[in-house]
Formats: sequence, C-alpha cells, structure tokens
Amino acid sequence: MANPSAAKRMRYERTLQAVGRLAEKQRLRDICILEVAGGVVLQGQALVSTRDAYHLVSKTKVLSHEDLAQLIRDL
Repeated sequence: MANPSAAKRMRYERTLQAVGRLAEKQRLRDICILEVAGGVVLQGQALVSTRDAYHLVSKTKVLSHEDLAQLIRDL
C-alpha cells in the first residue's frame, strides 16, 4: 500500500533531479516520467550495442516513494 505521507513530502524539484540522474546513468533518451499513486514510472529508450549493430531498447523502471527517497539522498 502506498504511503500517503511520503507522497506529501515529495518535492518535484528534487524528485525530478534524482529521476533525471537515474535516466542519465542508464543512458535513456526519449524519456517519459509519469507520477502514479505509489511513486513514479520512468520509461525511455536505451542505446545498446551488440556485435552486429546498435539497437534502441525500451526500458521501464517503477520507482516507489521509498526508491525516490533513496535516490534523493544519493544526490
């Protein structure tokens, strides 16, 4: 169950900085950030190299309020 008090404490500026840093670490492009009841969904495309070529792969990461709090502490 989502922690309503955690949602109230979430500040957009710090949250977006933390999510943006995660997107950069995972080398995501064409990202979408969606706020949901339990936290945030980050979706984007990552460039992955294989022996033959480079491919864009869709990636989705669901971040709970607790995950977001940890990312913000790591800023």
